[in-house]
Amino acid sequence: MAADRMRLDNARDVYPLWPEGSMASPAYTSRRGRIVRVSAPGLHIMRPEHPNGAAVIIAAGGGYRHIAVAQEALPAAHWLASLGITAAILLYRLPDEGGMMEAPLADARQALSLLQSGLYNERIDAQRVALMGFSAGGHLAGLTALEAHTMPPALLMLLYPVTMVGPPFERTRTSRACLGDHSATREQIMRWSLPPHVGVHAPPLFLAYAADDSIVSPPQDEYLVQSYQRHHRPYEVHQFATGGHGFGLGRATGPTQKWPHLAERWMRQQGFL
Repeated sequence: MAADRMRLDNARDVYPLWPEGSMASPAYTSRRGRIVRVSAPGLHIMRPEHPNGAAVIIAAGGGYRHIAVAQEALPAAHWLASLGITAAILLYRLPDEGGMMEAPLADARQALSLLQSGLYNERIDAQRVALMGFSAGGHLAGLTALEAHTMPPALLMLLYPVTMVGPPFERTRTSRACLGDHSATREQIMRWSLPPHVGVHAPPLFLAYAADDSIVSPPQDEYLVQSYQRHHRPYEVHQFATGGHGFGLGRATGPTQKWPHLAERWMRQQGFL
């Protein structure tokens, strides 16, 4: 755990997601800023100096093979904390380490439920807990937010997310994690794609991605937007001309550096800040 604490030195407290039973203490391995081998999932809480009662759970990507903490989660947590938001970095079990896709989904649901119910006396407004996800983490955050198993999050912020796992989008690592390498049924594809889960309770969506993304093709995100339109749910979408995949808080040069400013404005418009 020593390497993890160095990588996550600004996350002041670590909480287990499942405090009862065999997963009472978070356990995982860090490799060059990437988390793997999550045998016991947890939340790393980064508290702002002046908390405003809002919280965001951050699910970093990595194709469900690792969790890109250094590249995506930590920079996002620092940014959110600067806005007075309590940031909660989600360290979820990976499919090949915890029983396929049901494991990370269960972890994300549990994280949302714990923060909404006042995790460890955190001063968080249950109505102001949001989800943010990058790439495969966006897929996980989206499924968690759009399925009606818990109280929906206040907001959903997705950055270059995987939203579809069936043809012609089946070549991503996320798709293989969901469906395996064999032919999937229509029911399986629907189960693990985001658009079919959009309904009348879908939270307001902020979506940002690059037109030149070579891993998650833009039509995937367009399908999600179309589902929001059909159900008359609020959304804001930003497609940047360049930026590729995995731009995190935005590339130092290029249009993607604008998205945090756009997201902050959107959060204020939604009454989240």
